[in-house]
Amino acid sequence: MHSFTTYLAEETSEEKLSHLEHGEDHVINAGDAGFKHAIDTLTGTHEMLTGKKSGVSLSTKYDGSPSVVFGYNPENGRFFVASKSIFNKEPKINYTPEDIDRNHGHAPGLVKKMKEALEHLKKVAPEKGVFQGDFMYSKEDVKKGGRDLKFTPNTITYGLDKDSPEGKKVSDAQMGFVVHTAYKGTTLADMKATFNPPLSGFKNSKDVHMIKPTVDMDRVDYNKDTQAEFLDHRDRAIAEYQNTGKKSFDALNNSRENLKTYINYNVRKETTPSPEAFVEYLKGSQQKDIDSVKTEKAKAQKKEKWEAIIKSASTNKPKLRSIFEMHKHLQSAKNVLVKTLANASPFKHEINGKPTEPEGFVASLNNRPTKLVNRAEFAKANFDKNRGKPAIADNLAPDPDNNLTLKSPDQTKPLEKKQPELTAGARKTVSRAIAKLKEKQPEKKYDIAGARSQDLGRVAKGSGPLSNLAKSELDRRHRNK
Repeated sequence: MHSFTTYLAEETSEEKLSHLEHGEDHVINAGDAGFKHAIDTLTGTHEMLTGKKSGVSLSTKYDGSPSVVFGYNPENGRFFVASKSIFNKEPKINYTPEDIDRNHGHAPGLVKKMKEALEHLKKVAPEKGVFQGDFMYSKEDVKKGGRDLKFTPNTITYGLDKDSPEGKKVSDAQMGFVVHTAYKGTTLADMKATFNPPLSGFKNSKDVHMIKPTVDMDRVDYNKDTQAEFLDHRDRAIAEYQNTGKKSFDALNNSRENLKTYINYNVRKETTPSPEAFVEYLKGSQQKDIDSVKTEKAKAQKKEKWEAIIKSASTNKPKLRSIFEMHKHLQSAKNVLVKTLANASPFKHEINGKPTEPEGFVASLNNRPTKLVNRAEFAKANFDKNRGKPAIADNLAPDPDNNLTLKSPDQTKPLEKKQPELTAGARKTVSRAIAKLKEKQPEKKYDIAGARSQDLGRVAKGSGPLSNLAKSELDRRHRNK
């Protein structure tokens, strides 16, 4: 598979696991480069599920809390545990229970979990290396429900038959934990992350139930109808990008964070994003921001700032509409994959006593992870559960459907101007997608003036309105030579 993610990596520094993005949000984060990253990741996951070779590695995303960084400090050889505050300019690192009391005493629940992690993770950790993962349960967190053993680390309640292999591990263990990231470096400051790492170096201890994040592909049924549904949404996203979307990304320049907040607002309200509603949302945010300050000078400054943002959104409604269209189809394509993978987990899942699917999965391409979560189901449930509640760990990410997430592409400057030309394989994918859609959307006015002649040649071989346009454009170019 031809990959664009190396282009993104050149523009960002992703060394510590601090923020993990929904696949469709890459479009908002990084425009052109973000769209390509999303398409490559989703397509790679699709190819893996069909049995083809793919550069994507896949793991189950567990809804644990808190997230713990642990291992042996390469600078002094001492075993430690930490929250993600270890990556702050002034890191909080815990070698002893007294360190935990001093660094996290304001959060008793976190203190308890950290002390258990300090006591037990040393029993299974390799003699070298630093890792990160999610705390799933302590001994007292496990409850009996009929034949099942259940624990609720965050939003989801996990259940296992007490007589199953994993259930017996739960019965014996003092804690459950899942590792998702490994770090390498000569100092903590220069550590670089590897996602979905092999865990062969970990030791065994009955006190620690090491939950494997691997996906059991034997439990996955990715049938032809489901594959067609995925490809339809993916190809619609590609067609929108090729014909309209890539000209629209300058509308994101001063609206990226507001747009992401607006998307999450729609998840909570179960509504559909639109440019018109986005403008109204911005006006409401403007008033709240103005009301938050007291002096007339501060209010005037707030008003001026927001008026520029609102004017930009109002002027760019057609471009925002195209971005929402791409976002919608990327999200729908992702949801097909999430639903397909839902049966791969050995656990039963509940939220507030009602059966649900797993939280989701993480697809990593070129060591760049992407969150695959059905926002309409799990993310909304997590928003609702966490509304008004304080975080139990230090400096948790603002998006309440993750404990820790991977730093997103640069949100302060557009990246698309720095991108190289599409590869031949990428152009082929785009032109094939447009050709496939010509009968479903014959009324669509495609902009083919900027298309490459070789792409038009492929489309012209077909039949229908789009192929006729391609033939006409090729004839025009031939006459003008």
